[in-house]
Amino acid sequence: MFRIGDFSRIARVSARLLRFYDEIGLLAPDHADLQTGYRYYSVAQLAQLNRITVLKDLGFSLEQIGDILKSPSLDAGELRRMLLLRRNDVERTLQQESQRLRHIETRIAQIEAEGALSADDVIERAEPAHRLLSVRRTVASFAEGRALIGVLREQSRALLPKAHGCRLVAVAHAPQFESDEIDVEFGYAVDGLALADPPKSSDLRLTELAEVQRMAVCVRVGLPEDAHLVTAKIGRFVAANGDALDGPSREVFLQPPDPQRMHESVVEMQFPVRRLHAAG
Repeated sequence: MFRIGDFSRIARVSARLLRFYDEIGLLAPDHADLQTGYRYYSVAQLAQLNRITVLKDLGFSLEQIGDILKSPSLDAGELRRMLLLRRNDVERTLQQESQRLRHIETRIAQIEAEGALSADDVIERAEPAHRLLSVRRTVASFAEGRALIGVLREQSRALLPKAHGCRLVAVAHAPQFESDEIDVEFGYAVDGLALADPPKSSDLRLTELAEVQRMAVCVRVGLPEDAHLVTAKIGRFVAANGDALDGPSREVFLQPPDPQRMHESVVEMQFPVRRLHAAG
């Protein structure tokens, strides 16, 4: 038998950690003197402690380790399955960190080129799925597009609660940009609202915007005619990260647009992206 101090020296594990393992029921001393309170460990417990250390190094939580140690029926196949899950988690983390590293390198390059990191910087994030109450048309100008917002507002009034606060979303469906032939869908994000089906006599429809795991995002203030200043930033960001565009872009109005003051619109521009080349 070894007292806790000697056992910690042999096992190369701190006595404080051994006490913690005892408190949570992960590794109790082989014997505890009720009068002195001294903890005693056996040589056989070195193997159990080593197993805890190995599982911890593999990334298992202490709770998972406890379940593994307590399960007499845990065979090699089950342990292999758990390790495969851990491997998937680690691979996913490595991919995320690799993407973050590319973003950091992009920021460094931007600072070196421009001397600063701009306030309207591009970021990447996931975007959840949304349900839209929308209208879709091919319009010949941005002015016609703005008029389509009025159509949406007017026709949806009877279906939406008063002062609904739903965000306005625009989706550019065309695979290429033509200023005189813009396939655009304007809709309100009505996630969680119970709505009746739009009347067939209206232009309204209920559609689903799919979840996007990787969305390049940047905020613009002003008219859509000036959006190229922001989309150029997104383009540089996408190219620098070795990505490609991956589907229709979106514009989310962060505040309700005022038709008389569209130049003050605050809009989040969103472009789905994907990896251009698979990692080797």
